[in-house]
Amino acid sequence: MRKDAKITKVLILFYSSFKSNRLIYTLEYLFIERLGLNYRIVDTIDQLNNDCQIRINYSHQPIENAWNIFPNPLMNTTEIEAIQQPLSSNLNENIPFPNTRVDFLAYIFYHLSRFEEYTCLNRDQHGRFQAADSCLFSKNNFHAYRFPVVDIILIKVKNLLTEQFGLTQNDFKKENFYIYPTIDIDSVFAYKGRTISRHLAAIAKDFFMFRFNEIFKRISVLSGFRTDPNDNFNLQFEILKKADVKATYFIQVGPYGKFDKNISLNHPEFVAILKKIISEGHQIGIHPSYDSNSDAGKITSEIKLLEKTLGCEITHSRQHFLRFNLPKTYRALINSGIKYEWSMGYAEDFGFRAGTAMPFKWFDLQQNMSTELTIMPFSMMDVTFKQIKKLSPDKCLDETIKLKNWLKNNHLPFVFIFHNESLSGHRGWKAWEKVFEQWTKGE
Repeated sequence: MRKDAKITKVLILFYSSFKSNRLIYTLEYLFIERLGLNYRIVDTIDQLNNDCQIRINYSHQPIENAWNIFPNPLMNTTEIEAIQQPLSSNLNENIPFPNTRVDFLAYIFYHLSRFEEYTCLNRDQHGRFQAADSCLFSKNNFHAYRFPVVDIILIKVKNLLTEQFGLTQNDFKKENFYIYPTIDIDSVFAYKGRTISRHLAAIAKDFFMFRFNEIFKRISVLSGFRTDPNDNFNLQFEILKKADVKATYFIQVGPYGKFDKNISLNHPEFVAILKKIISEGHQIGIHPSYDSNSDAGKITSEIKLLEKTLGCEITHSRQHFLRFNLPKTYRALINSGIKYEWSMGYAEDFGFRAGTAMPFKWFDLQQNMSTELTIMPFSMMDVTFKQIKKLSPDKCLDETIKLKNWLKNNHLPFVFIFHNESLSGHRGWKAWEKVFEQWTKGE
């Protein structure tokens, strides 16, 4: 039980025909973390006869005057095998009362634990689980993963508790809409800070591809006649300050490679920008390099490098290219001292990979245990809309503002990813600052 969770005096007596780590994890999440309701597990059905406001019977033997939930086998095993999700993805379905034959507790666990990612072998070219392989994907033009289905279940549970047991909204833990921008710094500069050999190779490539304008821009920046387009941090700070929000910046500091293009952390202007981020009141996390997704040694060395440079502890992380493997990457992050992980989302589409907009503790399915690693989901990313969906800034806003407003109306957080390159007006990113401004606005 988290010490900072608000617990009301409402007592729920919960009887189960079995006890398991999966069930305990889900009950803690549902009642303590999300609803803020006190509960106690009892050993026999007879104990449900106590004078209690809410009685829940989690067994296949229904009883009167109780909420009967029929358990799914998923919750009483340690096996990891391919199964269908324990509930329909029809978001208009109500939870029946008093006899719930469909186990919504198993549904919550299935999505939070990312059960399907352990059993689905298909991955994209970067080794990532894709939205199209989710059980929430539909070929009938309805993609349930675009809505936080776990949060919708929570809303329905709240409604049932108020309608059937007389609870009021004041009995529940209060959840609020807030905007949390996160910014990935893959390349702090577009041109500056590179070695001479990297500049010569880039110029040669641009020459043979007839990109003479790119050569001119590079020379102009290096000659001091033009500001590096990726160095738009003052613009970021201005927009964030106007919206009165703070951001978390994820910094890529790994060695140069095919997918890792940042400059050395020894560059004084790079360090100056990082310190300015902190002085503006924003937070810095690590952006582990492409090949570090299951290598605790690489992650730890990159974290130590960033910590030494900044003189502060790094506990937040997001994988470069959103590239992670369960359970290896999360275990490596835990072993490296990371407490908050921000990669839970899709690269190719927007929506909710784990079915929730809210943070939650990671459950290690293979070890059958809850961990202290907090997963911080995001719902959309700039690159998804421009590079993958090929949308203009205006079309991007048309597709995303409705979801942002839905989150606001349902008191859920809006977390998104942007990149400094996307605010550069460079290499096709013209006018994308309007998306950043609209996403950061509270209204």
